Amino acid sequence: CLVKSLHPFYNESDVIYKQELTGTWLDDNSARWVISRFSFAKGLLKGDSLDNSYLVELYEDSLVPSKFNVHLFSLDGLLYLDFLPVRDDSEKELYDFHLVPAHSLARVNFDDNDRMTISWFNEDWLNRLFEENRVKISHEVINSNAEGYGAQYVLTASTDELKKFIVKYGNDPNVFICDDNKNFLCLKLNKQNENQPD
Repeated sequence: CLVKSLHPFYNESDVIYKQELTGTWLDDNSARWVISRFSFAKGLLKGDSLDNSYLVELYEDSLVPSKFNVHLFSLDGLLYLDFLPVRDDSEKELYDFHLVPAHSLARVNFDDNDRMTISWFNEDWLNRLFEENRVKISHEVINSNAEGYGAQYVLTASTDELKKFIVKYGNDPNVFICDDNKNFLCLKLNKQNENQPD
C-alpha cells in the first residue's frame, strides 16, 4: 500500500516542470502510462488553464484508466512525484462521497530521456517507525473493520512538516526501495516512440 497524506508534500516554489516526462510510457507489466500537461477549467466562459503539473492516466488491461494530478518537485537535490487522484464528477454515487482524496509520494529517477524509475514511499518502513515510537510526525491511525482494510496510517502533518521529514529521510536506503523482492511499488518505465505501436 501507499503512504497517504491529507496535505501535499510540496510547496508551489518546489515544483518544476520537465517536458521530457510527457508522453506514453510502458512499465514492466505492460501497463501504459500516458502523461500530459494538466489543464483545469478556470470557470464558465474562461477556457482552460495549464499549470506546472501533469495528468497521469494509467491503463492496466482493459480497465478504465486511473487518473492522477501529479506534481514533480525537487527537495534537497532529489526529484519526487506527488500523486493526487482525479475523479470524474459526472457519475458520482453515494460510495464516492465517502472517499477522501489523499496524496502519495514517490521518488523519480531519470536514467535518460527514455527511461525512468518511480519508487513509492515505503509504507512498511514508516509503519515500523510509528509502532516503535521512533518518529514524531502528525498522523492518524485509521482502523477499519471493513474487509480488506487493516490499520492504516494517514499523515496529517502540514506541508512544511512533510518537507522536513522528506529531507531528513530522503537518502535513507530503506525509504524508497527499488528492489523487486522488497517493494512491489517500484516501476521501471520505458518511453514509447510516437511511431512505435503500443
